[in-house]
Amino acid sequence: MLMMDKEDVERAMAAAKDRLGDPRTREECIADLRKLIEMKESHLWRADQGSCVGNLCNISSLVDMEIDILQKAIDAMTRGDGGGAAALLDEYVAFIDMHYDNERTPY
Repeated sequence: MLMMDKEDVERAMAAAKDRLGDPRTREECIADLRKLIEMKESHLWRADQGSCVGNLCNISSLVDMEIDILQKAIDAMTRGDGGGAAALLDEYVAFIDMHYDNERTPY
């Protein structure tokens, strides 16, 4: 299962925001966000297959919220609302920062 740390998320969302202004790269950005949603849905599926031990149930609800923010960003991009999409990507980074610890141990 692919995991991203907070720095990876920040870099990915910054790169996505950079591509919002150019119609040639907007579709690429939407495709990348859809891939991220697919990854998150895979996490949900894996959590749902297990029992609600420990924080799995809490994580499932957080992942649902992540997917919602990402989908709203895609919808904004599709409507041509780059400012709204950028704000949602910032919201996503803030959400990740607030609700998760880094998965990797710093060396």
